[in-house]
This record gives sequence, C-alpha cells and structure tokens, in this order.
Amino acid sequence: MQRVQFPTGSKPFMLRVSPNGREVWVQATAANTNTILDAETMAVKASVVDGISPVTNAWSPDGQYVLLTHEGDATVTVYSAHAATVVKRLDLGADGANIAFTPDSRTAFVAVTGANAVAVIDLQALAVTTHIPVGQWPGGLIYFPPPQAD
Repeated sequence: MQRVQFPTGSKPFMLRVSPNGREVWVQATAANTNTILDAETMAVKASVVDGISPVTNAWSPDGQYVLLTHEGDATVTVYSAHAATVVKRLDLGADGANIAFTPDSRTAFVAVTGANAVAVIDLQALAVTTHIPVGQWPGGLIYFPPPQAD
C-alpha cells in the first residue's frame, strides 16, 4: 500500500483506474482539480483545475474519451484519453454525477442530479442530444444493452 499526499483540505473524492491500468485519475472536490497519477509509482503526472467540485470520471469503452462530472457546476468535461487534454465541455443544465456508455462508445449517459434527468450525449458529435426525465436526484446509473435476439 502507498499513500499519496494531496494538499490539505483538497478533499480527494473519487478515483478511477484507466482501462490499461497505467493511470489513476483522482477528483478533488475542494481543490477543483483532476489529478492524474502514474499507477505504478503513484507520482503526479498532471493536475489541472476542472470546473467546480469535480466528482467522478469514466472511460468510454473504445478508450477514446474520459468524461468527468461536477457537483458544483452544470458541465461534463470531455478529455482525450490518450493525451489527457480537454476536448470539449458540455452543458448538462445542472450538476452531474455518474456516467455510463453504450458498448459501441457512440453514446454516453450522465445522471444529472439537479435536473432529475439523465443526459444523453452523442460522442461522435460531442453534443448533448436530449434529457430523459427520471426520479428525484439520480446519482448513479448502469447501462444494460438490449438482449440479443436468439
């Protein structure tokens, strides 16, 4: 086990390991940062300010994008997974939470807690296409593909 030191009061909130196992992305809500660690050494590779209170991230199944949501603003940040750079910020209309993808990586779904909805994102156009109304304060979601016909 190894301890990674973050600035006092930064409140690291969520972390995810990249699909290739080489990086750990950590969102620190009080510092408004997304920090990328080398998974082997746990050294900081990059740390950037990203919106207000970033809370979680997820990789598209094809490995092209990483989406990062915030509980303090209404955006989702779309990163290039290979370059770890911001490609685009999309307006969700309210604060976002967990993220899911279709297996073909064409569509992302983001639980939009402040709007009681799930945002549907076209990953080819990098645009929010619609919001699906759901119950109050959705925090998590899982995408189950339709069953295959026999």
